[in-house]
Amino acid sequence: MDFDDILRDFESGSRGSVRNDEIERAEDVAKLTQAWIMERTIPELLPYEEELIDRLLGRIRKQIEFIELNSLELQKHEKQIKLLLVIVESELDRVQFLIRSYTRTRLLKIDKYAVHTRMNEIHKLSSNEITYMERHLQLLMELYNNQFLKNLPEALQAIDETAGGVSMIDQPDLNQPVFVKVLNDNSIEIDDEEVELTKDGIYVLRYKAVSDLIRIGDVIAL
Repeated sequence: MDFDDILRDFESGSRGSVRNDEIERAEDVAKLTQAWIMERTIPELLPYEEELIDRLLGRIRKQIEFIELNSLELQKHEKQIKLLLVIVESELDRVQFLIRSYTRTRLLKIDKYAVHTRMNEIHKLSSNEITYMERHLQLLMELYNNQFLKNLPEALQAIDETAGGVSMIDQPDLNQPVFVKVLNDNSIEIDDEEVELTKDGIYVLRYKAVSDLIRIGDVIAL
């Protein structure tokens, strides 16, 4: 009995639909893994994978219910049930780790670039992330006001000032180098020089140079 055979025990439906569920589950875990890698590698915040996360959380709830229900059967069929639960719990732990790390990585970016995110990238956030960001900014302003802003002239109290050619807003460094893998042949321009990107090639490039290709899926970050 392999891993998919064991997981099949708690998937519902006919044989065909079970097989489709298995394929979708594997694809979703692969998509989550790639989203997690991209979020950790790329300097700017990426759009929140809402539909993907919702599907995975739904499966997690089913797995938890399966574990709770079958834990009651341990006394009757201890060996078979125990093996089944170990496999399901391992899969559950793996997906939960990826979701937690994906979420923490996004929150770290929101913390670091909160003002920039609020002004330019709020469309990339989930509703929960927006609530978190607003609360974070509120606490940050209260801290700054209590510590020093209240003692400054009103004209100097803004934390989003961009006048004089100097911005007070922390922004992602789009010139940060990233490792990327090319999925489709393409070319980019760097310092007025055209650079050919070959399919399956791996390169180290400034993120700004390949950001558009990453958005359309021709390149992925590693």
